[in-house]
Amino acid sequence: MAQLEKIQCPSCGAPLEWDGRYGQSVTCSYCGSVFLPAASAADDVWLMTDPVARARYEFNNTLDKLEHDIRFEVLRGGKWSAQDRTYLEEIARLEKAGLVRRLASFWAISPHPPVYRALADGEFHIGGQKLPFRKGQEIVWACPMTRDRFDLPLPVLIADFQGARVQKLCGEMVNAMQGRMS
Repeated sequence: MAQLEKIQCPSCGAPLEWDGRYGQSVTCSYCGSVFLPAASAADDVWLMTDPVARARYEFNNTLDKLEHDIRFEVLRGGKWSAQDRTYLEEIARLEKAGLVRRLASFWAISPHPPVYRALADGEFHIGGQKLPFRKGQEIVWACPMTRDRFDLPLPVLIADFQGARVQKLCGEMVNAMQGRMS
């Protein structure tokens, strides 16, 4: 049996119970309004995935494997955290300020986030913390497994990376679920 979520009618604000399925209309029993609930950024499984990486999986008819890997290995059955979403806001701010540019490449490990190059020295800000970066360094979102493995307090890696030719799912990595299942 599906667990019902509590939502509010966007027209009248009445409390409603929703089965959590997107693409299914909901009718408010109070005002009769019909609406289609939309996924928030926290619910968007593709939030961190580079569109080219996603297209490669789609071309190879393995998009369902990537989606499963993101949902159950990367997100560990949860949603994108506030820190993950803040990473995206901060990288967008840095790109708009001309301090970083998106490269025509993406991280080799699922969910395959885009990689950015620093065009000048600067600082990455998340949750009141600052991470300095130097011109020429690369910046990428760090998945929960990477954060656990390297004891990173924030979801960001800043370094001089080497390229990889093979895309991997998170679940293919050694100790994929380490640290988060208690």
